[in-house]
Amino acid sequence: MSNMSRADITLCVIDDIRSVVRGIADLIQIDTHGVQVVGTAGNGEDGLQMVLDLRPDIVLTDIRMPRMDGLEMTKAITAVMPNCKVILLSGYTDFEYAQQALRLGAFDFIAKPFLKAAIEAVVQKAKEQIELDRVHFAKQSEMERQIKESMPLLRQEYLHLLLRYNANEARLKERWDYLKLELNRERLVIMCIEIDGFAKQVDTHGIHDVELARFAVKNILEETLASATKSIVFREQLSGFICLLNVPNHIDIVTLAEQCREHMLNYSRYTISIGVGLEARTIHELPQSYQQATEALSHNFYTGGNSVFFYEDIQHHAAARSRHSSEQEKELFNYLRMGNKERALPLLQSIVHSYPGVQPSDVMNVCHELGLLMHRIFAEKITMPGGMDELTAKLDFLKKGERLTLRELNELLDQLVSAGCDALQKQRELEADSVIAQAIHYMRENLDKNVTVTDLAKHVYLSGSYFANLFKKVTGTTLINYMNRLRIEKAKEMLLDDKQVQEVAIHLGYEDRSYFTDVFKRHVGMTPTEFKQGYKPS
Repeated sequence: MSNMSRADITLCVIDDIRSVVRGIADLIQIDTHGVQVVGTAGNGEDGLQMVLDLRPDIVLTDIRMPRMDGLEMTKAITAVMPNCKVILLSGYTDFEYAQQALRLGAFDFIAKPFLKAAIEAVVQKAKEQIELDRVHFAKQSEMERQIKESMPLLRQEYLHLLLRYNANEARLKERWDYLKLELNRERLVIMCIEIDGFAKQVDTHGIHDVELARFAVKNILEETLASATKSIVFREQLSGFICLLNVPNHIDIVTLAEQCREHMLNYSRYTISIGVGLEARTIHELPQSYQQATEALSHNFYTGGNSVFFYEDIQHHAAARSRHSSEQEKELFNYLRMGNKERALPLLQSIVHSYPGVQPSDVMNVCHELGLLMHRIFAEKITMPGGMDELTAKLDFLKKGERLTLRELNELLDQLVSAGCDALQKQRELEADSVIAQAIHYMRENLDKNVTVTDLAKHVYLSGSYFANLFKKVTGTTLINYMNRLRIEKAKEMLLDDKQVQEVAIHLGYEDRSYFTDVFKRHVGMTPTEFKQGYKPS
């Protein structure tokens, strides 16, 4: 028979009566039922051997047979082939016997004498169940394939949860074994690793370059750790990795962590920072070790990278929380209000560096608080349009919670102070120019009067001494010199307009003509008459 005509579902018939075997074999046709009879036997022993050799989908067998009865055969077949459908042929007197066979795994039974329709019906029923089983098996196989393919992701999800949440230890072990994690569940250490500065470079790198870099870093870590102990390395966020490893026997964890750092420096274009937690005796203690490793890693805030930090060292040297003095803060804020960055910058650095050994998160909080307070002070003083834009942008960057090193935080706070003081000075210069412009306009309108510093200061709502200093700072000369210069320029205009010298002197507030002549000559280099004659058309 060709492969094209072979049925997918096969059947064996076992009975000690040859006519029964032949009748069933002739009855079950491939074209009609889609089932192929692949073998027949006349006793239990031969039948069982045939079934084990051919492994059919369906077995039709009599209960009572020589050398092995159907009950024993059913038990033997279902033990080896649990999906095989065993159909028993029994006489009316064997009903209880058949019921026992069903309990042992037989699919169904037919009472003798049986009709053709009964045989066809029970075979069809078995065939339909086999097809359902195959569909179920296919789905089950596909699910198992998908689970196998997603096992790395499942392991990573499990490890992320394992490091962050306490759970029932028995349940943790059950999940550990299911995921086939190739580590011992005792004596474990967590290393948290970060690629230095990598998160800030991602925006300028293509996706391919980013993934290639992360793969290279992971590969170097895995190879370094594999030489000393069992380990699992998996990603955490964009620039981080977590290494879960058994405590090595022939090398201390300090040396192993330093080897990871050195290999990364030597064999890649990146550097890494590593935080190492204390040993976890069982997987139940891993969350604590993870927190310790994370806290240790945070100290790259001080170094900027390419360093290894051990929680054991940090916890012994951590200083108690402290705070800079309120007097320092008040002095800083006074300098800011004055716009004096030359005094403010050194004082700011003194405050920031007054926290040696303090947890990085505490120093970050202090810097964030200082940034907010400084921004508020400048916002109260700077009112010109757009004057606060640069400061607000720097404050927003500070508030985003980016992982900044101490050096980067220092630079950002310095920039905030410099930008604020510069904006404040610019605003004051603009305000001063506006005030002096008002004063000069008043002077031009009152050239015939003896305008004093007090008069002008009152006009622009300032004290006399402050106005005099401000006037000299903006114009570069004293009020008297500037007033004389305005009068001389006006005198020139009037003389060129053919006004008489006496008339000009009186108009400009000079009661004594000779005094006016002396002042004019001192500024112009000639007398008013000479000036007037020199510009007459010839």
